[in-house]
Amino acid sequence: MRKNLILFWMIAVILPLSSFAQGVDFKSLTMKEAQTVAEKEKKMVFIDFYTTWCGPCKMMSSEVFTQDQVGEYFNRTFVNLKVDAEKGEGVELAKKYQVKAYPTFVVLRADGTEVYRTAGARPADEFVDKIRKGIDPKWSPEGLTRRYEKGERTPELVNEYALLQMETGNGEIGGKVVQEYFDKLSDKKRVKPENFFLYTRYTLSYKDPKADYVFANKDRFIKANGQEVVEPLLYNWLRQEMIPFVMAKGVPDTGENLKALQDLETKIQKAALANPGCMSELDEIARVRWEGDLKAYLDICREKFASLESKDRFSILLGLGALQEENDAIKTLAAGLLRDHLDEFENTNRRVLYMTLLNLEGKKEYRLRASIDGVKKGKVTVSYFLRGKFEREDYEFDNHMIDISLAGRDTVAASVRLLCEELACPTARGNDYYPHFNFIVVPGEAAVVKVDAEKGKVAELEWQRGGAISHDFVRLNYDLLEADERGYNQLVMDNIIRGGDIRDYPDEFQASWDAGKRRVMAFIRENPNSFISVMELWEHYIWFDENEAEDIYNRFPENLKASPYGRVIAQRLERSKDSRTGQPAKNFVKKDMNGKTVSLEKLRGKYVLLDFWGSWCGPCRASHPHLKELYEKYKKQVVFINVAQENVKDLNEARKLWKTAVKEDGMTWTQILNNEGRDEYDVVRLFNISSFPTKVLIDPNGVVVSRMVGGMVDAGEILEKIID
Repeated sequence: MRKNLILFWMIAVILPLSSFAQGVDFKSLTMKEAQTVAEKEKKMVFIDFYTTWCGPCKMMSSEVFTQDQVGEYFNRTFVNLKVDAEKGEGVELAKKYQVKAYPTFVVLRADGTEVYRTAGARPADEFVDKIRKGIDPKWSPEGLTRRYEKGERTPELVNEYALLQMETGNGEIGGKVVQEYFDKLSDKKRVKPENFFLYTRYTLSYKDPKADYVFANKDRFIKANGQEVVEPLLYNWLRQEMIPFVMAKGVPDTGENLKALQDLETKIQKAALANPGCMSELDEIARVRWEGDLKAYLDICREKFASLESKDRFSILLGLGALQEENDAIKTLAAGLLRDHLDEFENTNRRVLYMTLLNLEGKKEYRLRASIDGVKKGKVTVSYFLRGKFEREDYEFDNHMIDISLAGRDTVAASVRLLCEELACPTARGNDYYPHFNFIVVPGEAAVVKVDAEKGKVAELEWQRGGAISHDFVRLNYDLLEADERGYNQLVMDNIIRGGDIRDYPDEFQASWDAGKRRVMAFIRENPNSFISVMELWEHYIWFDENEAEDIYNRFPENLKASPYGRVIAQRLERSKDSRTGQPAKNFVKKDMNGKTVSLEKLRGKYVLLDFWGSWCGPCRASHPHLKELYEKYKKQVVFINVAQENVKDLNEARKLWKTAVKEDGMTWTQILNNEGRDEYDVVRLFNISSFPTKVLIDPNGVVVSRMVGGMVDAGEILEKIID
């Protein structure tokens, strides 16, 4: 059982109660293996070339490839591969297929010859249509070119052919294709819906003659295409022209620019849009900004912000960076406006605005200086998760000194990978392995450390000086490591390099796990004033009995309780008040798999073990062989009840998954499906179950005596201690 559990220990000790997203099934195959499967299944190979630092790549992964309709088409048509262009086989594949931008999507025949490629993120429907046409000979680049050269000028062909030219770096040719087509159209055809792409895709500014034509013939366009289609386009052109005027110093204060603003206002009036959006608010801001009173400008921005679109607020906030040389009063007002709206934005936009905020406030970013004797110069990659998003930054270093400055709004743990040839270890998989070390980004702090890095060895840190939070992080994660942990960490690295199976070392894993758990729990108990303690309690909350967790929380100072981690812990403690150990178990009445009524209240006088699980939960299923052993040992003293929660909406499907899993796992005792009768008794909610697997032991008096959360908890030890 332990060997199976090791497979899940880092990513699945706790599984959230949520459905798994459906979408594109990306295979874990080499290129050669994918070609073999494609040939056998008579499919093509689709490759998503990405990098870990690419924002559009992440958007495609999270918002497009997860959609059912995208998965239905791609899984039916292709053998799908995700290829990191900077790692392993991906490096050579990216060179072979000349990948220059990310994301790049390449479709290949089973023999490896290229059929089609495109680059950049797109909405799901547009992306599927793009790929579908790209692999159709009629719509392939060769097909489009052949048809265009033969004189075909249908709207759809012109649209696709012009776009092909622009995507392949021939923007001038693409523009000429569009203009020639527009010039040859009659007035009647220019307003038709099939030609509206000329204005939505190929008219980027209201100064374009094609835009003038739309403004001049607005009523005809609306009659042919609908007001809901035409007016948003006109609004967007006008808005784009207005934005520089609403930014703090978007345009110089010249007479020529003032006339341009006046002309724009005249154009807005003549357009007479039925839905003018926030154009009047933007114009008010522009007029105040033009008068030169920066305080009045910032005041009206704050007043009108709620009426603006998010993209307009972003543009104005970004423009505040131009106020860096103004007096402190103006910079304070600008920084306040930025800080109040920073959380509206995510990823790159949020980071850019935060950098602007730091500059206005004159704050320094977190700085890490790490001396490294073994390597004179090289490259490092810093990676971290920020609010659920993966971030990565690259730095170069020289003279044996890594010097990193990071702007971070939150305190987050980070990893530095040492991409230095002197430290590269070839692995059995054909790629290179580089050592890394971990640290913590604390805004306003600095840290100076020494890195002990050798080829094929786990990197170590030696603290020298810096902030208190950074010091505690190094103490916990380096100074206090036990011998079993150090040994296992090196064993993991050795297996990565040699290609062994780390699951062949269950005893070493267990010893390291136990040592790490002791170390972290002891640190939390002994350091209630440390920010690291509140972070670790938030992360390892399930290791503690919740009554002890509450005692620890109460010892935290108020600033730690008020931190994001402290607030989450407080919420967990509040939710658990009625379900933690020492509390009476709440009654439920359910039908078991055989239709027999199960009432917890009627089981008083006996021990009851509730096992919360699901067919989808790997650690749950891996724990069942051991649970069967416990059932055979304790079935005369303990009533075993398995409570399954299936992550599907359809009740019939839930029953099918549940019954199949019960049969496969050979569980012969009482089985309950929580999905059934959930409106009356939701057992998962009654017992505050947020992680799977969770086991709850109830004594003969109906009191909860133990909660065992996660796949690494040995329920046998608990039963032996309490019952025997």
